Amino acid sequence: MDWFGRTEATQSRGYGAAGAFTNIVTWACDAKEFRKKADRIAATLNLYVIGIEGEESLAQRTNKRILSGEIEDMILRAESNPSAIVYGTFHTYRSDEA
Repeated sequence: MDWFGRTEATQSRGYGAAGAFTNIVTWACDAKEFRKKADRIAATLNLYVIGIEGEESLAQRTNKRILSGEIEDMILRAESNPSAIVYGTFHTYRSDEA
């Protein structure tokens, strides 16, 4: 089952931006597995997850909201690969905005 969530991450080492938000789509059976996969993809980018909000199955998400084109594209990329962890655009903020 595909899951969606908005993830907040920050750099392990402070080089510029204090953090960022991005959407993630991945195969997971619950919020706990979604968090593990978000942590895994963040680590490959030298980031760590400091929060997740709105994590839910894509079925729940699509029943409540119209999805953006970016999220629809992420879903298409994840559907054919059960190992996929697809992240969207990173929206950064400076340390004085955190």
